[in-house]
Amino acid sequence: MTLRDYQEEQLFILIRAARETKFGRQHRFSELQRYEDFCQEVPLSFFKNIAEEIEQLKEGAENILWPGSISQFAISAGTSGDGKHLPLPDSRLASDQRFMRKVVWSYLKQRPNIFRLWGKHVSLPGTLEQHDGYDTGEISAFTACNVPWWLSPFQLIDTQQLVTLPFQEKIDRIVEEAITNDVRVITAVPSWMLTIFQRVLNKTGTNCIKEIWPNLSLLVCGGVKLEHYCSHLQNLIQNSDVDFIETYGASEGYFAYRDDLQKNDMKLVIDNGVFYEFIPNPLPDKNSIAIQQAVPIWEVQPGIPYAMVVTTNAGLWRYALNDIVEFTQTDPPRINVMGRVSEMLDDYGEALYSYEAREALTKAAENLDIETCSFTIGATLQDKHSIPRHFWFIQSPAPLHPDTLDRLAEKVDSILQESNRHYAIRRESDALALPKFHTISQQQINNWLNQQGKQKAQGKLPAILQDEEDIKFFS
Repeated sequence: MTLRDYQEEQLFILIRAARETKFGRQHRFSELQRYEDFCQEVPLSFFKNIAEEIEQLKEGAENILWPGSISQFAISAGTSGDGKHLPLPDSRLASDQRFMRKVVWSYLKQRPNIFRLWGKHVSLPGTLEQHDGYDTGEISAFTACNVPWWLSPFQLIDTQQLVTLPFQEKIDRIVEEAITNDVRVITAVPSWMLTIFQRVLNKTGTNCIKEIWPNLSLLVCGGVKLEHYCSHLQNLIQNSDVDFIETYGASEGYFAYRDDLQKNDMKLVIDNGVFYEFIPNPLPDKNSIAIQQAVPIWEVQPGIPYAMVVTTNAGLWRYALNDIVEFTQTDPPRINVMGRVSEMLDDYGEALYSYEAREALTKAAENLDIETCSFTIGATLQDKHSIPRHFWFIQSPAPLHPDTLDRLAEKVDSILQESNRHYAIRRESDALALPKFHTISQQQINNWLNQQGKQKAQGKLPAILQDEEDIKFFS
């Protein structure tokens, strides 16, 4: 079968399954014969387009976006309030289990000695919340609750218990119990791995993780780009035999994983309840994305940034993600996840939009009766003994005393913890340090623009600094 055959088969399995739903009847699913028909009948969508249907599902309605009723909802990467709740029917959870099996079997093909993993496994899932008639939580919490029975004896702590604990208590308990056990596998977001390693080293007074867990063999990472942490984790472990597997998943689905330990890109899974489309060179404005043309996976090209659009067995139909991917090859498809469509600081999972940063800075400055102009933010992990930190560089008409900058940092930090759940979790768990504020002059900005070849009429300081060298320039 060709790539198109695989993907069109997935699409029409989904269409046939949902043709008697409210959405299927509205969009004439029973009449669709080709991918082109589907595109013409179903528009690109965002959460705002299905928010009303999600609320109906929470109230017990059936057959809305997908057959049957749905009582579980994954909290997406929404950055304020409760986030966006996406449906998790049984079909989607079954796909997640198949995805995890693919990851395991892929690894065992490369490392056939299964006894490398024959010890305790540590996982750090999210927390589930029970409501009247439905549950919400991060997708990792639902995944943890569906761990295969044959993996349960290896779990250091029962995952059914972990998903009920507040995040700080999870980490405390893991650190306490892991120190005295033979840990072989750790599954977590890289930032939490770093936090666990640092706490374990501090608690034991040892120099490296290898002294505590000499048989540690595998780290399974997702949620945050591994490349931001990998070298720091390796420095703390001091064991070259430890393997890293990166997965690419979200509340909308699990999509890709690193199937080759010698490569950094990931294999896109094309036969597991997801149909993919891609918007080339997406603009950060969602209104602009909505009118851009999506292409099917069999028409993509390597080296072009694409926003991903998915149709899934959770009842998401041409749903636009906020992620940008690039293909390293197209058949079979392999990808790198490049970042977010909109301007965002997300190096360590904080998902901080530039507009949130601006609002927080404005509120804090007003509260402290100081005036600020332009600003830019970067994030970096300075050395293996530190934790990631945001560096804010602000322009002020008058020089600001270091004590004032410190108060400003604390105020902005407090505001962001109230408005951004991802930022708050990372701060509360010591996975992100208190931000550090510096003042910069217009001359410094001009010098930087000149260095970047951007000193022209419309050249401006970006809200987010992506390069560590740029952070050093302003520090």
